[in-house]
Amino acid sequence: MIKKILTTSLVVSALIFSGCGESGEGEAVLATQQMLDNGDFVGVIDKLESRASTTGDYLSLASAYMGKAGFSLSSIIGTVAASADAANGDAFATYIEDSKRKSNSRSLNDLDAAVAWYQKVVANKCLDSNAILTGAESDICLYVGLSKVSQTAVAIGYIANDVAILTAGTGGSDNKLTASTCAMQYANGSSYPKCTLSGDNNITFSSNGKTYNEVTFTVGAESFDNLITYASPKSTAITNGFCTLNDFTTRVDYKVNTDYHVCPVNESATEKDMTTEETIVMALNEGINSVSMAASQDVQQDINEFRDDILAANSRQNDADKTITVEDLIKYLDNKNQ
Repeated sequence: MIKKILTTSLVVSALIFSGCGESGEGEAVLATQQMLDNGDFVGVIDKLESRASTTGDYLSLASAYMGKAGFSLSSIIGTVAASADAANGDAFATYIEDSKRKSNSRSLNDLDAAVAWYQKVVANKCLDSNAILTGAESDICLYVGLSKVSQTAVAIGYIANDVAILTAGTGGSDNKLTASTCAMQYANGSSYPKCTLSGDNNITFSSNGKTYNEVTFTVGAESFDNLITYASPKSTAITNGFCTLNDFTTRVDYKVNTDYHVCPVNESATEKDMTTEETIVMALNEGINSVSMAASQDVQQDINEFRDDILAANSRQNDADKTITVEDLIKYLDNKNQ
């Protein structure tokens, strides 16, 4: 696996320094690389994003956004391997916990941006089983896949207060995670026996014009707000903190007063919401498929353990169709959150 990390890193460097990199002279290319090496990810983004036009620009921006999210390709691969070897036997739960520690409030958005810049190089080839990939494209598909798998782990971290409960095996539970799975069941048209629905209102954020169904679920003595999208099929929007309806910059970690509402991660008026359906379930399926395009048996085997952990919750680990569904994810989280 370490050999794979070194190989893919060398491929990216070769692409950048072979004349396919950033527009301009070699000194400018070296300056960008030095900024990445020094962790000046915002500087790279500010420098390149408005004028990116080459493979090297796209790869530099992808690396910058990944670094800004708190991740790197080598650290992700290392975490995947360590999680697969975890003593508790639950690879995906361990990966979620580790990703939660690495992430920050903008990680989900930044990982999404990293994937978008990688896809500027390979388009949709990573999901096309009939695509013929060059060695470099295959490696970039590995980057895309690992970025997407990390997105799912970070997103699950957002819907729980303490993801360590997933690996603790102590029989405890996280009330926020319980309420989140109830919201997922509610959006999916299913019953939610572990929660009490204590509020159901429509709210509109004037900053982006988006309307949501804000549902409040009570678990024990605690109540938690969730946002349900209006788009079909309905899904729970990934949220982070609280903000007022007319100003996302008011985002805080706790509900100050009744003027504050649980706040969607994606503030854009034009882009689709980041939801449990797409950001967790679809991204995980696409991430696993993209990794398989890289034809790296060791990494693929470790990623497959993540998939099988989730499918096993519904006794589907031996199914011919390995596609993870929303129901599979809900069952997995419910089983882990006891």
